[in-house]
Amino acid sequence: MDWNLALSVILSGIVIVFLALVILIAAVLIVGKIMTSIQGGDKKPKAPKTEKKAEEAKPAASAPQAAMKVERGIPGEVVAAISAAVASIMGSSSNFTIRSVKRAREARPVWSLAGMMKNTKPF
Repeated sequence: MDWNLALSVILSGIVIVFLALVILIAAVLIVGKIMTSIQGGDKKPKAPKTEKKAEEAKPAASAPQAAMKVERGIPGEVVAAISAAVASIMGSSSNFTIRSVKRAREARPVWSLAGMMKNTKPF
């Protein structure tokens, strides 16, 4: 067995693989830059203002708060968990209101789901 040939084949294979990976990374970056420029450039979100004027805060505080509508059968703990999740995602600086909490509709009827499960059951 010729060790020089084996070593040259192994090294050339590794170099070709890493070179192809670098080319793929460059292609993805270029396409990303093109798509970003087509869609409107690099619009970075502006940092929220930490200082609020007293005049701006007064009307928001004096506005009446509507009661949250909760569908029957949803416990208070679930409403609290949903509210906490929304607050953690939206951040404390954003101004939002949860107006109602209700159950999601089923994606498909129960009889349809039962038929699908029966027909796709393994042998």
